[in-house]
Amino acid sequence: MNNKVLIYVDKTDYISEYRKAGVSAFLFALKDYCVGYENTYTLDEIIKVDVSNKYILINRLLDCNDVDNLKVLLKDIKDIKGIVYEDIGVYRIVKELGLDVELIFFQNHFATNAYSVNFWLDRVDSLLLSNEITKDEIKYILDNAKKELCVHVFGYNQVMYSRRLLLSNWSEEFNIPFKDKNVLEEVVTKIKFRAIENKYGTVMYSENIFNGLDLLKLNNIKYGYINTTFLSHDTVMKVLETGEFNGGDDGFLNKETIYKLKEVNK
Repeated sequence: MNNKVLIYVDKTDYISEYRKAGVSAFLFALKDYCVGYENTYTLDEIIKVDVSNKYILINRLLDCNDVDNLKVLLKDIKDIKGIVYEDIGVYRIVKELGLDVELIFFQNHFATNAYSVNFWLDRVDSLLLSNEITKDEIKYILDNAKKELCVHVFGYNQVMYSRRLLLSNWSEEFNIPFKDKNVLEEVVTKIKFRAIENKYGTVMYSENIFNGLDLLKLNNIKYGYINTTFLSHDTVMKVLETGEFNGGDDGFLNKETIYKLKEVNK
């Protein structure tokens, strides 16, 4: 089923191994337009990568200057299959420039019901469903969606994104050495979070690896997304070669959370 995997490319050296394992869709974090990913790439670097299905990730919130600069940058886009994006401004830029690329809407916590999903599917090619809904809810949305959808299947799930430089602030407040990747522990619950920071903000990931590989068996799947951030290359390759992972966390697949928009009867 690796032909349905979209994988975040942490290092381009790994691409040949991913391809041998059957992966054919690759996601590259665009330099200056991403947060929560350790390695990013310029548009020229992405264009030069010799694979067919290349997707660009733009996942940070944009201000007016960012929008203007992105318009100039994307005018030169070529040999790119699509853009995976969070800020709706990216959608408007692509339409304004008339770019011939797929659009995959990726807002971590908002694609939680079929009604809003189908609203966007009238405008974009696909969405990445929230990582905070149950397997039954995912199946319901897939069965009622107008187009194929993307789902998280493996990796550390993103918990939150802040424009604040949380690790820098923490380092300064407690006079400890700064690390742009760190593990934080909440003092009361002892829950740990994996954090990564750049100049655009901080992303917190869950403590445990999310294992939703069985979701690839569902109908109406465009891609199963594997985020390799914080994962060892050996772990990624073992999953790609066997389709299995012993351990991990099933997140909210079998445990409902109340922090989401429910399905509503029209």
